[in-house]
Amino acid sequence: MPGAPLVSLVIPCYNHGAFLDEALASIGTPAVATEIVVVDDGSTDSTSDVVARFETANAFRSVRQQNSGLAAARNRGLRESRGEFVVFLDADDRLAPGAVDFAAAVLAERPECAFVFGRCRMMDRDGNMLDTPVQARIVRDHYRELLRRNYIWMPGMVMFRRDALERVGGFNPAVNASADYDVYLHIARHHPVHDHGKVVAYYRKHDANMSGNAARMLRETLAVMSAQRPFLEGDEASLAAYHEGWRNWQEFYGAHLATEIRTAVRQRRLFEAAGKATVLGFYHPRGLWHHARRKTQLTLGGKGKRRAFPSRT
Repeated sequence: MPGAPLVSLVIPCYNHGAFLDEALASIGTPAVATEIVVVDDGSTDSTSDVVARFETANAFRSVRQQNSGLAAARNRGLRESRGEFVVFLDADDRLAPGAVDFAAAVLAERPECAFVFGRCRMMDRDGNMLDTPVQARIVRDHYRELLRRNYIWMPGMVMFRRDALERVGGFNPAVNASADYDVYLHIARHHPVHDHGKVVAYYRKHDANMSGNAARMLRETLAVMSAQRPFLEGDEASLAAYHEGWRNWQEFYGAHLATEIRTAVRQRRLFEAAGKATVLGFYHPRGLWHHARRKTQLTLGGKGKRRAFPSRT
C-alpha cells in the first residue's frame, strides 16, 4: 500500500458527541504516519458536527452508517482504514500523551507479536482522574491468563497488527458487548502478545457505559468463554484456567446483576426485575439462590430487628 500510514486510529461513535472532541484531540500528532477514521454508527446527537469541525495534521476521514452496534462499527473502521497497526479508541475514552508513538515502537520491535497492550487510568464523566487498581505485568501464558480474567480493560490499551485481526475475522457482532474480549482470546490462542505495562489510555466511567448492563455482560461474556471450550481438550492447565474464569465471570457480573434486581424491586420495576432474575438464574443459578436467600434474610430481619438493617436507598 504505497503511502499507507503505519498506524490507523479507529473511533466508533454512537451518540457520544459530547466526548468525541476529547477523544480526537487526545491523539495529537504522532511522529509515525497516522490516520484517524471515525465511524458514526447512526448517531442522532452532535457527532456529525464534531466531525465536521475537527482539524488535524493526521490523515482523517469519517464514514456514517445505519446504527449496527459497536462490533460492526469497529469492523467498518477496520475495512476503511489502511494502517499496518490498528488501535480502536472508543469515542468516550482518551489516549495518553505519546501513546501512539510508544506502542508503535514496541510493536515494531516485536515482529512475532500480534498485539501489544499496556494500562489505562480511570476517569469520571468530566475527565477527572480516579484511583485505578495497579495491575502486575503479564509476562507469560497470556492466553491462559485471559481465560481467567480480561486484564485488558479497554480497547484503547491495545495496538494490533492488522493481519492478525483480519485472520480472526474482526469483532463478532453476536457478542457485541464482549467482542473485544473475544478478539483478544482468539488472537492470543494462536500468537504471542506482549504487555509493555505503560499507561496509554484513559477509560471514562459514566452511566452510558455498555459494561453497566450486567445481564448483557454476563450473557455475552460467558458466550465468549464457551467459544473457547472446544480448543482446550487435553490441555489441563488451560481447562483449569477456563473453569476458574467461568466462575470469576459468574461471580463478578452475577453480583452486579443481583444488585440491579434488588434496585428494580425496590423501585417497583417488577417486570424488569423478573427479566434480570431469569438471566441470573440461567447463567448463575447459585447467584440467584444467594440473592433470594439474602432478600429473605433482610425481609425477616426488617420485621423482627428493624434497627439491625438500616434503610438502603
